[in-house]
Amino acid sequence: MTRRLFTAACYGMITSFIIIIISALVLATLLKLTTISESSVNLMPTIISFTALFIGGLIAGVKMKEKGLMIGAVTGILYCFLIFAVKFLGFDNSGSSQQYLFYGANIVVTALGGAIGVNLFVRKY
Repeated sequence: MTRRLFTAACYGMITSFIIIIISALVLATLLKLTTISESSVNLMPTIISFTALFIGGLIAGVKMKEKGLMIGAVTGILYCFLIFAVKFLGFDNSGSSQQYLFYGANIVVTALGGAIGVNLFVRKY
């Protein structure tokens, strides 16, 4: 069970990171090649992050097939821990209370995705 949980959480995290990287590349290309300014897309990274984490939780829930809230929360916690570790160790920035609220919102969104993912492909007899 623990191995399956960790595998499903890793699938969700990898999916989230792939979506975030592709979205960042698209957004950077749009900013470079068009007249869109950075101030006009200031909310876009937050929307991309929440969407990617929701989809990551969804994938983790589909992979695990049970305990959707738990697998989604574990995926969100692992994601936030990795982001926190990079910020703390790489940039010597422990974060602010606003950043911790953002981490909490990330975990909630991922848990919601996990709960929906578990129930997405339920066979009805």
